[in-house]
Amino acid sequence: MLKIRIIPILTTNGFALVKTKQFANPRMVGNAVQAARIFNSRGVDELVYIDIFASKQDRKINLKTAKDVIGECFMPVGVGGGIKEIEDINNLLQIGADKVILKKQAIVNPDFIERAANFFGSQCISVSVEVVRNEYEYMIYNDLGIQIRLIDFVKKIQDMGAGEILLNSVDRDGMMNGFDINLVNIVQKISNIPIVVIGGGGDLEHYKVLFNETDCQAVGSSSIFHFTQYTPLDIKNELLKFGKPVRI
Repeated sequence: MLKIRIIPILTTNGFALVKTKQFANPRMVGNAVQAARIFNSRGVDELVYIDIFASKQDRKINLKTAKDVIGECFMPVGVGGGIKEIEDINNLLQIGADKVILKKQAIVNPDFIERAANFFGSQCISVSVEVVRNEYEYMIYNDLGIQIRLIDFVKKIQDMGAGEILLNSVDRDGMMNGFDINLVNIVQKISNIPIVVIGGGGDLEHYKVLFNETDCQAVGSSSIFHFTQYTPLDIKNELLKFGKPVRI
């Protein structure tokens, strides 16, 4: 049986770590390199590092900082932000990233996923699927004025060769009030690639519910580590109590 992955998410504005609520009002929460060092010492399964402003500001991710973050880690690291070209992916892999995370390009140019997967292999191409719910259904969040149904987008990126989905509920982002279980189950029914569930973790009970009521094998979290006393090990120990397989 696959071990459940607990994955801290580090989001940066290009200079410092920030944490948003529902993708708004970024609050500074520290230094990315120091945070990576701490998480590495705590034996987390993976780490995700994303510059959440790079694409919006039409710039590349800071490769030096990304390299410094990766250099602190003895676990796999996924990196995203400002990726527009094959060269951008190559640069991130060259400095030690194990995966790259696509977002804007997956929306405006889904064929780029196929090009990247064919060039580097699907195993290192992740897509951030950021979701909001309207009155009727789940939609892909973006500030480009593009209307995309969640179900259509998930099927498309799978067909293009994505190797992993980072499923992020914008409505739950930073709220620490529990995961969107319905969203997770919908995506799992139509997905045949691994899913990392993000958005909503605030206490140990939320993780217990997530892994009891879905079949997900990985969770990404940020606020719980920044704003509570809980650590990744606390989550793992909680999951062990009801028989879930984790790495200790």
